[in-house]
Amino acid sequence: MENSQNFEKELSQFRFMKEQLEFTQGQYEIFNAALSNLLMIKTTIENIRDNVEENDEILIPIGGLVSIKANIKEIKKILINVSQDTIIEKPIEESVEFIDKQIDQSREQLKLLGETIQKLELSLEGMSQSIQTKMGQK
Repeated sequence: MENSQNFEKELSQFRFMKEQLEFTQGQYEIFNAALSNLLMIKTTIENIRDNVEENDEILIPIGGLVSIKANIKEIKKILINVSQDTIIEKPIEESVEFIDKQIDQSREQLKLLGETIQKLELSLEGMSQSIQTKMGQK
């Protein structure tokens, strides 16, 4: 009877750890998508800084497959959303530095999440073998 309770406890722990793994993998995917977005933003800012002059006409995507034409009034400063309802104006070089910090933070978070995923996978592998062995003994 005690063996049966231990087995059920181990099985429950295995399921919980598997859910943790799936959640962590989801977080990893979210941070990876955010990193890709930040890298694209940095490239865009650098392209504007290096290739666009004031009064140049550009296309601005506004969603889906739709873009509008716009003239650049000023390229020396960029508006950055720092929270849901706060926008700040920064010189273009400071904007690149700000994005670089965001990129570094995202990479660090991805590294930590990747390490957590590896640990969970190793633990799950060991638990899985233990559970299969116990199931074979029944």
